Amino acid sequence: MAAFSQSIIENGSDMVQDFLCSACEDNKLEESADYYCESCVKFYCRKCIHLHDQLFPSHSPHGKGDMKKWPVTKKVEDFLL
Repeated sequence: MAAFSQSIIENGSDMVQDFLCSACEDNKLEESADYYCESCVKFYCRKCIHLHDQLFPSHSPHGKGDMKKWPVTKKVEDFLL
């Protein structure tokens, strides 16, 4: 399952929760995600997306400009319901 950072909503902000890079998080780093790959069901930062693109050239990750194709977090889903 995709990993997400601590919700900013919980801290009293109107901002939407941020996504963490799945590859960086596996290495115990907290790097904000810039891309989401539907094929991998994972998030990637600017550094990690280059390796992803080399390993999986047929995948088409979605950048922040296309966040409507990113999944909704469970906390946001619960909030909307």
